[in-house]
Amino acid sequence: MSLIDPYPIIVPSGLRPVGQSPYWTPGDTVTWTFRRFDFDRDLAEVTRPMRVIADGPDGAVLWLPGGTPTGETRIVGWEDANPHDVPLRARFRPLAEAPTRIQVDGTWRGRGVLKIVPPEVPFSVWVLLKDAGAGVRAEWYVNLETTHRRSDDALFTSDHVLDITFPVASIPLHTEDGTLDARGAVFKDVDELAAAANFGAWPPEWSQTIRANGSHVLDHLGDFSWAFDPEWEAIARRLAGESEGAPGADGPVRAELGAASAREKSFAQEHRSIPSGCYDRELR
Repeated sequence: MSLIDPYPIIVPSGLRPVGQSPYWTPGDTVTWTFRRFDFDRDLAEVTRPMRVIADGPDGAVLWLPGGTPTGETRIVGWEDANPHDVPLRARFRPLAEAPTRIQVDGTWRGRGVLKIVPPEVPFSVWVLLKDAGAGVRAEWYVNLETTHRRSDDALFTSDHVLDITFPVASIPLHTEDGTLDARGAVFKDVDELAAAANFGAWPPEWSQTIRANGSHVLDHLGDFSWAFDPEWEAIARRLAGESEGAPGADGPVRAELGAASAREKSFAQEHRSIPSGCYDRELR
C-alpha cells in the first residue's frame, strides 16, 4: 500500500512540493495554512505564522512559539468553543446541512511546536512542548494531513482528523539502539474519524484511506527516520528557551516567547477512551 491523499484541496496555482527548490531561508516566516475539503463553501482556514528552521531536499522544519497569534476557525452557533468540543453529530453533518465556519483570532498555547515536513507524504511530524511542573514536556506526534504544497511564503495542507501519539512510557518511540518502535503508538480522535463517515460529512472510503495511511506510517517508521530524528526534540527545546544559558542555547528566543499560557487545549472533549498501546492495523 502506498500513501495517498483521500481528497484534493483548493490551493493557489503555481505551488511546488516540499523538498523541491527554491527553498525557504532559515529565519524566514511562512504561513502554515490548513484548508478543509469543503474550503470553497465558507472560505475559512487555519493560518499559523511559522519560522523556518531548515528547508531542503529532505523536507522542511518550521517552528511556532507559544503565544503566537494565529488564525483559527469556529463553528457558527458555537463561536466560543473549540470545534473539538462541539458534539460530533453537529460537527459532521452532510455537506448540505453542515454548519457554517468562520475565521477568528487565536493564540498557540503551550511552549511551542516544531513541525517536520517530509516531501510528498500525507503527514507531518510534530514535537509539541508543554509546561510540566518546573520543566517542559516534549510530545512526539504524527499529524495526518494532505500532501503539502508550498509557495515562496506559505504552505498548504488539510487536517485529516486522525493523529498518532506515542504516550506509552514503557514503549518509547526512540529506542536505546537508535531504532524507532511503533508498539506504543496510539491513534487519537478515532471517534471523530468514524463520525465524519458515519454522519455523512464525507464518504466512508476517506476515513478508511486516512486510517490506512496512519497504519502505513507506523509499519514503515524507518523509512521516515529523518523526520523522527531525536535531534529535532533537542532543537525544539533550545528554541523554547528551556536550555537558556547552556552552551549552544538559543538565548534570545526565551524573551521573544513571553510567558506561556497556563491553559492548553481543553481535554474535556467528546473522545472515546483509548487504551494505551492500541496500535493495530485494523480500522475499528
